[in-house]
Amino acid sequence: MISRLRFAAAAGCAALLLASGCGSGEPGGGAPVPAGASPALRTLIEAAQKEGELVWYSVPAENIAKAVSDDFAKKYGVKVKFIRLTSSDLAQRFAAEAESGKPAADLFVGSYTPFVPQALEKGWTVKLAEANIPDFPGGFPKEYLLPDAGTAVIQIQPTGIAVNTQQGGDAIKDWQDLLDPKWKGKIILVDPRTSAAYTPFWNLIVKEHGEECLTKLKEQQPVVASGAAPATQQLAAGEAAIVMPGVQSIADDLTRKGAPVGFVQPPASTGPEIVPGLAAKAAHPNAARLFVHYLMSAEGNKKLNAVPGSGSPLDPATLPARYTFNRELSGTPAERITTLLGLT
Repeated sequence: MISRLRFAAAAGCAALLLASGCGSGEPGGGAPVPAGASPALRTLIEAAQKEGELVWYSVPAENIAKAVSDDFAKKYGVKVKFIRLTSSDLAQRFAAEAESGKPAADLFVGSYTPFVPQALEKGWTVKLAEANIPDFPGGFPKEYLLPDAGTAVIQIQPTGIAVNTQQGGDAIKDWQDLLDPKWKGKIILVDPRTSAAYTPFWNLIVKEHGEECLTKLKEQQPVVASGAAPATQQLAAGEAAIVMPGVQSIADDLTRKGAPVGFVQPPASTGPEIVPGLAAKAAHPNAARLFVHYLMSAEGNKKLNAVPGSGSPLDPATLPARYTFNRELSGTPAERITTLLGLT
């Protein structure tokens, strides 16, 4: 209730400013209010410009976070600061700050894990549907809305396989190809114990190929890495032929730098589903609401998902042919997954 009142009060204050004639269309950073903005959106833009700043935490890669931050700042005249964090680090940091009553971030954009509904239950975040975001949810596809958790999926990062092209890894086409004996000792396995976001992926593998696929993968004697980024760095250095699961944005970054790294996208996939979380005690609540509006708009969502390997809810063609939502993948608990992979 307190969080809803906070956002309602911010919206009411913004409406009062507009009704009293304050604001020239170029308040705050000097950016004009976009032509054609609805009265509610115009009110929010002017209120955000008066706040003048936005601070957010990002799980999407540094280049993606910078691109959307720069575009939002240019479009609306609001200064933007962001910190890029892993999913687990973001959850720990946001929770600690929320518990103290002084969140440093106005919102986070991170993986949909059990932390997201937990943060809502504890009152650390506000449901998007109750935050007075103009025109919410607009034309956003219903299947990407998560009303019980108070959020929406704004980006999908389909999971695939990163390969070393000099070691023949680019011959791989699907998940079961990794079980060929020739890859024994040449696979780097990203440790699923590092994040709850990996559990749906391994449930996909079980759904597609059965639990025996995990035990056979264990027999391939994979090397275990703490994350996709260091694993792909090892791949680029020639320490292995395959990284599973791989992330295209990480692989492509190394490819651009001349490393012998490629990426294979199997037709059956799932992946981290990225959602926004509005801080209940945000220092800049109007800027945060405006940022969510931007990220869910056609323009902002396209910018967020401009990098290859990012799937947009507004463009189904950017997703693998047999993509499965995380919420549809369960049944094998994380403890059993690690046991089958020999990681206990």
